[in-house]
Amino acid sequence: MHQSKRVLYILIILVIFSLSIGAEEVVEPRESQSVYINAESLSYQEEKTILSGGVRIRKADTLITALTGDLFRSEQRIFLEDDIRAEYPDGIVTASFLNAFLNEEEYIFEETVLLNYRLSAEKDILVLTSQYLKLFGSDNSFTAEKDVEIDYEGQNFRGDRADYDGQTEILLLSGNVEIEEDGDWIKSDRASFNLAEGEEGYTAEGNVELMIRID
Repeated sequence: MHQSKRVLYILIILVIFSLSIGAEEVVEPRESQSVYINAESLSYQEEKTILSGGVRIRKADTLITALTGDLFRSEQRIFLEDDIRAEYPDGIVTASFLNAFLNEEEYIFEETVLLNYRLSAEKDILVLTSQYLKLFGSDNSFTAEKDVEIDYEGQNFRGDRADYDGQTEILLLSGNVEIEEDGDWIKSDRASFNLAEGEEGYTAEGNVELMIRID
């Protein structure tokens, strides 16, 4: 009986939340406007709904799982913590915390962030680690900060901040930049990487220092 009530409460919350997301436009509903949330239990409060016992969120092609979460319906935002895993068509992100702004498709991951991102089917996976990652679901652009390290196609990049434009496929790295490849390295204040197919390359600027091994 208690289990049936809990399921009923969850369904009621989901219906209200789905209506709030689509309230701004009176048009035919689209799949991207619907958010589906599953949890073992919930506790409704005036300002938020507490989800626990394992949380699963699906919006279009994005699937997010976590142990616990707080749903803020008025802000169309959900805060998740513990064992965060987000899967979308081009990649997977794991982290300790996630602030997801569902309407804007902005996802802020924090602490022990790991991103595995495939730019295209023909390319290697770009692996990024940091302590902060803001991912824009509309075009897969992202901003990473704090202990940023990237491994991609045999190269290792490090810096204080990384900004990737998903449309131009340009990656900007700034602050204590280091680029390593085959034992050689370059240090600079900033660097720009073109990751587009057939146009790969990079430029380094500001206090550039280069070390090349001579056999």
